[in-house]
This record gives sequence, C-alpha cells and structure tokens, in this order.
Amino acid sequence: MDKEVLEKYRKAGRINAEVRKEIQKILKPGLKILDLANRVDDLIEKKGARPAFPVNISINDVAAHYTPAVNDATKIGEGDLVKIDIGTHIDGYIGDMAFTYCSQPSHLITASEKVLEKAIKIIKPGVSVSEIGTVIEETAKAQDVGVIVNLTGHTLDKFVFHGPPSILNIKNDIQHKFKEGDVIALEPFITESNGQIKNSGTVEIYRYMMDRPVRLTEARNILKLARDEYHSLPFAKRWLYKKFSPIKVSLAIRQLRMVEALEEYPVLKEIEGKPIAQSEHTIIVQDKPIVTTRLSDD
Repeated sequence: MDKEVLEKYRKAGRINAEVRKEIQKILKPGLKILDLANRVDDLIEKKGARPAFPVNISINDVAAHYTPAVNDATKIGEGDLVKIDIGTHIDGYIGDMAFTYCSQPSHLITASEKVLEKAIKIIKPGVSVSEIGTVIEETAKAQDVGVIVNLTGHTLDKFVFHGPPSILNIKNDIQHKFKEGDVIALEPFITESNGQIKNSGTVEIYRYMMDRPVRLTEARNILKLARDEYHSLPFAKRWLYKKFSPIKVSLAIRQLRMVEALEEYPVLKEIEGKPIAQSEHTIIVQDKPIVTTRLSDD
C-alpha cells in the first residue's frame, strides 16, 4: 500500500477512535440520539475528516441503519443496548468502527468484543473468508451467544464503504483469501442465539446511484450534491435541511426514489425482536495487522 494512502487510512481511523472516546463521556440514559448524532457529525468535521456515512444509532433489536430524523425525539433508555456505528473518511479512505453502550453490564457486549478480538488475531495475508467466519461463530458459541447470520463484514476502498467479498459471521465455504494491503471491516452482531434481520421502519439514509432526469430543481440539486459532495457515500436526509426546505426535500427524495436515482437504506431489525450488540474495527491486512480504529491506549 502506498505510504500516503496508508497514512490517510490511519488518520481516518484515528479520528474515528477519538470521536468514540469523546462521545463515551456523554452517553447516559436520557440523552437524545439526535443530539448524539449531531455531536458525532461536529466532531468528525472539527477533527479534519468527513463522515463516510451517517452515524447509525441502533437500539436493542435494531441492528443497523437507524440514524435520527431531523425531529427525532428518541432518548437512550436505562438498560438499552445502543449500537453506535461511526464512519469517517480522509479523501475517500475510510475508518469504520462500531461499539455498543449500555448503562448496565451486558454479557452481549462483552461477548461481541471478545468475538471481534479473536477474529482480528487471525488476520494476515492468506486468511480466507471461511476461516474468519468459523472463528467468529465458534467464539460466539463458546460465549454461549449467537450471531446475526445475514449481516456481514466487508472490505473498504477509496469511496467504497461496503466492498466485496462479504465476510460472513458464520461458518462458510468461501475460499477468497485476503492479501497484504487489503482493508477490511469486521463487525460481528451478537444476540442470545443465532438470529436474522429484516428491513423495517422509515428510511433516513440514502446514497447516489445514477443520474436520472427529474423535473424538480431541488431534486436535481440534491442528486448533484449526493454525487459530487458526498462522493456517492451514504448521506442522512437531515443533512439536506441545511440547504433545502423540508417540503422540498421530501418532494425531491420522492422523485429521486421513483426513478431509482438513489439507493435506500431501510432500518434493519431482528425478526424475533432479540436485542443485539455490535463491535467493529477496520483492519489493514499485514503480517502484523493494523487496526486503524483503535487508539494506542485502548
């Protein structure tokens, strides 16, 4: 990997870890998740990075893709499992990290952290998707917990936040082997027993897919913004209100969805309502892997 590219990955990951450390100081029951999301956005910008995607703040049986709407009144409750998934980028080179907060001790959180650490230990050139999935599933079983079987880790590249191959969190026969310099994100989602997620809830996250002719001027401007300023990375609907009126945003999003110019990210919920914990780090594959989203004192 080019030294300049490596440093950008390191910087994005370091900023991600610094943001995590700062927001951990304010996490408590009663905190509005909209205030938390705005704090994450502000910290990322102040530290010299850009969001790689809207911060996901997913509570209990919600696994991912929940980012607050502009008027969201949701607050963290006592004992809630709050998964906070943060993405940062420097010139398109991404740090992707997640952790779970709870005001009470949680064996699901402890298990998710142990599963992730065990998986990171086997990362090196030549390791396969199959080997990673086996370690994750077996380590989860050893902790007497399960995984969300249809959520996966992934690779990262410049302005690519979810690249192939998918890195399954269960035993599989995918023999793809990672090579030195590959960048991967491992993110086991842990629950009481193996579970699955389904699409559910209001969509607040979108991503540019392709240019399409649309009648509304604001729709054309939003599409250009998604393509050129967000660089085809996911964005939050609430971000658009800084430049466009709420009514125009709703009309524009509707037009862009109808012509499939934008990709939607529905909220993902566990099908049986089981609570979920998540841990995630970004790793550069080397003989001694580099975990970019971890501070030296972690």
